[in-house]
Amino acid sequence: MMCRCCGQPLPPQERAGVHLPAKKAAIFDTIDRHPGITALGIIANCWPDKMSVKVVHSHVAQINDLMAGTGVKIRGEKRGGWNEPGGYRIIRRSKRR
Repeated sequence: MMCRCCGQPLPPQERAGVHLPAKKAAIFDTIDRHPGITALGIIANCWPDKMSVKVVHSHVAQINDLMAGTGVKIRGEKRGGWNEPGGYRIIRRSKRR
C-alpha cells in the first residue's frame, strides 16, 4: 500500500498478530478475499506486470515463516491436471501448545 499523497510505502500492517510489510499484507488480503486464487490472479490483483510467479511463491513462503506458531497459514492447493496451476487458501487453526 502506498500513501495517496506522497507515494511512499505505508508502514507494516498486522495480520493474525504479525506485522507484515505492505506487499505481503496485500498478498495475504488478496488470498483471504479470494480463496483458491492462483499466483497469476494475485499478480493481476496486486501488481499487474510488475511481479513474477516465482516472486509470489517466495512471498507466500516468507509470510508462512512469519506466521509460524500463530495457527494461520497460506496453503497451496493443486488442481485437477498435472499442468493446471494451483490456488492458495488461508488456513486458520487453533494454536498448538
